[in-house]
Amino acid sequence: MGIRLFRLGGDSAGYADAAWDYLQACKAAGDDELAGLGCLQGCLSLDQVRRDWLPRVINEAKGEHLPQGYVPALQFLALEPDDTLVGMIQLRLALNDYLLERGGNIGYSVRPDRRRRGYASRMLMDCLDKARQEGMTRVLLTCAQENGGSRRTILANGGKLEDTRYMADGVGIQRYWIEL
Repeated sequence: MGIRLFRLGGDSAGYADAAWDYLQACKAAGDDELAGLGCLQGCLSLDQVRRDWLPRVINEAKGEHLPQGYVPALQFLALEPDDTLVGMIQLRLALNDYLLERGGNIGYSVRPDRRRRGYASRMLMDCLDKARQEGMTRVLLTCAQENGGSRRTILANGGKLEDTRYMADGVGIQRYWIEL
């Protein structure tokens, strides 16, 4: 599978339109699969993506000017050889209470029309390499108990189930650790 992870940074302004299109495709699927989008998830217009998204991603990578509850994070796009955006994955460099319970170190999603083709597993494998490069020795991944696709992706990449925690809304969140 020919995808590569592209780390967003100062040279990424050209991806704003593709990111907006990706966000709209995920929202239209109606399955709440917005993991890994980071601050893009809160953008309400293409203008907002163009104006605010990339500076926030850069701040998150530096750990500067973080909103309450955020941790330093690296944002990656999964791109096919022709630069088609097929997935997004975020590597959170620290865990706060929320991420320890529910979000984990890594969040990812795949464009709805590209799911079930192995993209998520490849993205996660490549992101684990990025985590090693950042000096991390283990990472936490979480998924909703009923999300069989994400569970298989995590297990295929070495995930070991620690437990399932039930949130106030009744959703069971499975927590997996991957040793790096």
